[in-house]
Amino acid sequence: MINLAAAAAFLLAIHTVPSSPLRPWAIGRLGKNVYLGLFAVISAGALVWLIMAFRAAPAVYPLWITSGPARFFSAIVMLSAFILLVAGLTTPNPSAPGGGSSPGKREPWRGINAVTRHPVLWAIGIWGILHLINRPDPVTLLFFGTLALLALGGARLQERRKRVELGKAWQEFEAHTSFVPFVAILQKRAVFSLRDISYWRIAAGIALWAVVLAAHGALFGVSAI
Repeated sequence: MINLAAAAAFLLAIHTVPSSPLRPWAIGRLGKNVYLGLFAVISAGALVWLIMAFRAAPAVYPLWITSGPARFFSAIVMLSAFILLVAGLTTPNPSAPGGGSSPGKREPWRGINAVTRHPVLWAIGIWGILHLINRPDPVTLLFFGTLALLALGGARLQERRKRVELGKAWQEFEAHTSFVPFVAILQKRAVFSLRDISYWRIAAGIALWAVVLAAHGALFGVSAI
């Protein structure tokens, strides 16, 4: 458990670097490409450490028992995470860590970005939160809680950096989108369109969800429902 806590703390700590004064300092001394490569290697190593620590952690009793209907409902909600993931990974997005696309391009807030400007990170956040609900033991809470916090907290830190880097162009993108899914659409600042998201992206998300749902027991030793 101590090893898992240390891995979680390290993973969260290093992901504060991109939004801190350490980032421009490191880029100035190493160059942007070296910095990005080094950060990617350290991040991957920290994630592997977290996963290995989670797998090695001793089994503990759950804090509560999740009912069958709740697990079924969670599986349905997880569908939204898969659609966000697939659509987010295949749609240019100015809020992406690597830049994704310039917000100066025509209406980058359309498609899945109209739902939220962080579709991939929300997909990870939803995935983590649902696993917290359905596997409520201290080890799992620490593991999935760290990943959910990393995704959603990291999205907020990422926005702070983008405001400085992109200035007015980011402000325009931000004005037409929302952090929380569907808020901009409800406020009429964005338009929800399945066609803009693309039907093939939605179909691919559904297909991936179905495969993982069916194979969850074989892959992870626990049925999703």
